[in-house]
Amino acid sequence: MDDAVDHGLIYARNLTRLIDDPRSLRRDVERGRLVRLRRGVYVPRERWAASTSREQHIMRIHAVIASAERPVLVAGPSAAALWGMPIAGAWPRDVTVLDQWRGGGRSEPGVRRVTSGHATAASVTIGGVAATSLPRTALDVARRKSLVDAIGSVDWALWRNNPHAVDRADLLEECARVSVHAGRRALESVVAFATHLSDSFGESASRAAMHGLGFQIPELQVVFRDAEGKIILDYYWRGVNVGGEFDGKVKFTRNEFTGGDPGEVAWREKKREDRVRRQVAGVVRILDHDVRNPHRLEALLREAGIPRVDGR
Repeated sequence: MDDAVDHGLIYARNLTRLIDDPRSLRRDVERGRLVRLRRGVYVPRERWAASTSREQHIMRIHAVIASAERPVLVAGPSAAALWGMPIAGAWPRDVTVLDQWRGGGRSEPGVRRVTSGHATAASVTIGGVAATSLPRTALDVARRKSLVDAIGSVDWALWRNNPHAVDRADLLEECARVSVHAGRRALESVVAFATHLSDSFGESASRAAMHGLGFQIPELQVVFRDAEGKIILDYYWRGVNVGGEFDGKVKFTRNEFTGGDPGEVAWREKKREDRVRRQVAGVVRILDHDVRNPHRLEALLREAGIPRVDGR
């Protein structure tokens, strides 16, 4: 029965010769044993429940491809899922595909078809799936979003530890293909602000939020050394000798980071901060909810003595 399962999915078309009653799949859905992704495409409930939201979206992509009448070019947030690119918010239920304009009839359940820029889109193959190139994907994800929501995806495209990283010139070349009315200037501004030094989506969003509030942008990943070794600060404002750290909620809640002991993580962070405070005049810690609360973030930065761009 191995040929009936692909990418963790079960395809009804492959099962017709292996089961006597095709209605058994529907009954398994009703009993909660299977999750129906599209007509004729299922996934075992246990596998679905054990998968991350990104992995679930990738399953939806394969389900769409399996039922497509013609070749599919995956784009936007769906291409981002294939690349491993982080995005703002939750992974969508609908799979985004880039298609030629064919008049009406483009909508179908579970699929979002877009046509803008189809003629100039470069495609690559990721895990057997045709998807937009990394520069195109980064810009599509960033398009029409605020800098706070867009920058993490674009930073990731440049990130020094990303095995697929591109250069800023690659992103600007892709920007040149975007028409002015489709937001080219805004995308160029995002690319200009982007950096290869940001180590997480949250760090990127935090930096953009600081910028939006008019504070000076810090140096990133600055290295200090003490008797215990080196310390790398997320942010450093050299003019006032203040360091900054971004702490995402996942550091204290996900087992992959805590090893089952959030208290130990908190203790390590305290010891690390003690070391940092011996190196700098002050430390400001920024959390996820601070980034989404401008008044809170402004107060944190002001109290830490972080100067504004205009010198206030």
